[in-house]
Amino acid sequence: MSIFVLSTTEKNKPLLICKRYNYTIDKTNDTKVYWKCEYCRTIKCKGRIHSDINFTTILHENDAHNHPPKVANTEVRMFHDKIRTRVITTHEGTQCVIDNCLKDTSNEMVALLPNFKHIKRNIQRQRKKNDLPQVPQDKHFT
Repeated sequence: MSIFVLSTTEKNKPLLICKRYNYTIDKTNDTKVYWKCEYCRTIKCKGRIHSDINFTTILHENDAHNHPPKVANTEVRMFHDKIRTRVITTHEGTQCVIDNCLKDTSNEMVALLPNFKHIKRNIQRQRKKNDLPQVPQDKHFT
């Protein structure tokens, strides 16, 4: 059916991105996962997707959205997800993580990002939460 990307929310819950719309898990059963549009509560959007339990194929799509897709917001989500995974998998400095994640991003997305000092603080919190070692500050560290 459609091409989709799996990501995570700020609370590390699964997030499905399909046709530039973001979906969170509504409910699950033995064979299916039911996804709802992220705006189902705020503006009563009726967009829904059903996928298999392994998140590999989309079984049903309901494109009854009452709002246009917000492309830049989706890019911001992917940026934050990229930062989270990079912080966990590498031992780069905070600014280096941001620089590597900012490659190939649009100007609209960069305009929607929070202040960089807040992004840096989130990176430091993520490192502390995962008990990762601090980046050495000593220039003569060996």
